[in-house]
Amino acid sequence: MMLRRLFPLAAVALVASASAWAFAIDRAASPAIFAALGSAELAAAALGIYVLKADARLADAWAPRWGDLRNGFLAAVFAWAATTGLARLLAGAGDFDAHLLRLYLQAGPVGATPGVPFVLGVAAMAALEETVWRCLVPRALEAFVPPRLAWMLAAVLFAIAHMPSVSAMAVMGSPNVLFPAASLGLGIFLGALAAATGRVVPGFFAHLFFNLAIFGPFALVHLSP
Repeated sequence: MMLRRLFPLAAVALVASASAWAFAIDRAASPAIFAALGSAELAAAALGIYVLKADARLADAWAPRWGDLRNGFLAAVFAWAATTGLARLLAGAGDFDAHLLRLYLQAGPVGATPGVPFVLGVAAMAALEETVWRCLVPRALEAFVPPRLAWMLAAVLFAIAHMPSVSAMAVMGSPNVLFPAASLGLGIFLGALAAATGRVVPGFFAHLFFNLAIFGPFALVHLSP
């Protein structure tokens, strides 16, 4: 029981440590970013499955159904539209543009068409994050909070795990809160989707399509006035 209670904190620690390393400026646009974050998420997933004995629940969560691709695409369109609208609203306000550009430069050259390795890396990260933060962490949190709150707390922890990017991607000493803020918003949205369906497959497709839309050829930086 103690290990189950500590697992969410262990997941945060693993991903936060990888984030602190991956978001450093000297690793911008490097495949090592995927390797570091992916390894941390994979370790968290393995730990969660072992501690929670969650094999059966995980199998149910990943069981595909007709409509998953469609629902995931529609959810991604909604998330993309909301994010784009917010970006346009904030464009030119304070350090927002510089912080957004710094985030894009970390992922790769702005406007570059994603290649196969990039798409595979995004897909792997989406699968691991949905497994850890929309399935395993909420399951662990249900030991001491009601299930209806577990996914919301998991979204907060998901954002906290990416807090090292605030200083790692700071611009001229100005803390960059965009990535944790985006992680919180996406975590709440995908957490609600997982809680409503009891599965993570629609959220995986939504996560994948959203990330490709944001960091692909239709990047937000090209849509901001």
